[in-house]
Amino acid sequence: MMTNPWEEKVCKMAQTSLLQGKQFYCREWVFHKLQHCLQEKWSCCSGTANAQSLVGNAGNNASAISGKGASWGVLLVGGPGSGKTALCTELLWPSSPASLQRGLHRQALAFHFCKAQDSDTLCVGGFIRGLVAQICQSGLLQGYEDKLRDPAVQSLLEPGECERNPAEAFKRCVLLPLLGMKPPPQSLYLLVDSVDEGCNVVEGEQTSPSLSGTVAELLAGHHEFFPPWLLLLCSARKQSRAVTKMFSGSSCMKQKALWLEQSLSCQTEARRLRACC
Repeated sequence: MMTNPWEEKVCKMAQTSLLQGKQFYCREWVFHKLQHCLQEKWSCCSGTANAQSLVGNAGNNASAISGKGASWGVLLVGGPGSGKTALCTELLWPSSPASLQRGLHRQALAFHFCKAQDSDTLCVGGFIRGLVAQICQSGLLQGYEDKLRDPAVQSLLEPGECERNPAEAFKRCVLLPLLGMKPPPQSLYLLVDSVDEGCNVVEGEQTSPSLSGTVAELLAGHHEFFPPWLLLLCSARKQSRAVTKMFSGSSCMKQKALWLEQSLSCQTEARRLRACC
């Protein structure tokens, strides 16, 4: 899908984390919460396909039948240094084989790390092409690549064209093909770490750094096109209120943000105990 060496390098940088391979401590509740969200997503997806069967099993649980109980995404919120990137890294590359999150990494359809120090990772064109390449290589959705063979779709992925019209490229190369796929045997997720990077926030207002907009704008503006079996999982700083407001339709874990920050003391204590042993 990608033939430009520079472009491959940029995508590789956005698909890696400096924290990969480092030991991770605590935060088990987050992984339990994410597992619940994925299960709820799948239950609602199954309910849409077979509502009558679900009614018989759920009784008066109307939210499970209608799907209103399952939001289209989860937003992890925390202050600087609260461990958002570390958590996302552990989710994708678990350091503890026996932990619950070991199974969750198999449900990752694609992921992207936005990095403030690397402007290339904030480019929406590179973001879209990176997602397409990962989905094709994941092996989780058979037939996805066939849906991209249309020359009109291929042209949207060309460098320059993708930057000029990212919304159309995102819809026709990522979201619409996914909507046309047979649902996978379990719900999957798309992870975007530090989705607020690249957004200039001044006095509560957000401005895009380029004509093509930001990754956050692209995702928030197209949530209605996400297939019911795909969970959008993003992380952002709690100070980025304009960005978190964009995702007001997601299951924002603001009530857990303090726990993310406070559990740093638990993580630090765990390291001290290991050092003393």
